[in-house]
Amino acid sequence: MKLIPYNQSFQTNIENYHLNDLSYTALPKEILKDSPETFFPVLCFEKDQLVCFFILDSGKDKFNYTNDTDSLLLRAFSTDSFQTKKGFATSALKKLPAFAKRTFPSVNGIYLGVNVKNKLAIHLYENVDFKDTKRTFAGPKGMQRIFTLSLQ
Repeated sequence: MKLIPYNQSFQTNIENYHLNDLSYTALPKEILKDSPETFFPVLCFEKDQLVCFFILDSGKDKFNYTNDTDSLLLRAFSTDSFQTKKGFATSALKKLPAFAKRTFPSVNGIYLGVNVKNKLAIHLYENVDFKDTKRTFAGPKGMQRIFTLSLQ
């Protein structure tokens, strides 16, 4: 599994990529079209196949989840609907800490929100060492549990 920062050369792959997001349905081309400067999109490849996608966000939205200025918000984590239940999401998330430390050396943690009803995603995040903060956030699609992954 390789985690690769998004750039325009991947545009064709993104436009043809159909997603089954773990917390909500979203197409990366829609997200990227209006993405703020704080978004850092990441593509996850297994061999030459694009299997997952996510965004690391350093902007103000992270403050809905934490007061930590040296953190990132994990957004729009998605797996290709033809690639689910093959371990790719787990593999990508296990590589996330090293990738984030290398790419953002001053960051000490990653936060995310997951819908309280999304038991599959909660189980996935817990299995890759995200910790439940025991706090919630009222998101646009319902109440979200807040998880964090320490990079220290």
